[in-house]
Amino acid sequence: METNLHKNASIKLAGKKKVNPAHVLYLKADVNYTEVFLQDGEKLLVSKTLKELEKRFSCYDFFRTHKSYMVNLNFVTGYQIHEGLLVKLQEDHQVSLSRRRKEIFLDTVSKFMKAG
Repeated sequence: METNLHKNASIKLAGKKKVNPAHVLYLKADVNYTEVFLQDGEKLLVSKTLKELEKRFSCYDFFRTHKSYMVNLNFVTGYQIHEGLLVKLQEDHQVSLSRRRKEIFLDTVSKFMKAG
């Protein structure tokens, strides 16, 4: 499910680096940097915190699953809530899901899947 808003959207990351949010699988915090994982396998390192980028990505179907991760709900393929909390994404990626955010994540994913 890709809305018109996503097709031509562009988010400025840092400097001249821009990215279309529809091509971002997830973001991973790395102290004062953030790694941006793209659908095509490319990985960008940005000199912004995840908290700073969260503001820019929050209106594009992204969800903060953990203090260190933010995922694009369009690429969620499943989740594991027993024996560790994980969110599974396309391309066999997995990210952590915090206990604190588990219920709201499950609720958000459920609503997102129904809307799609």
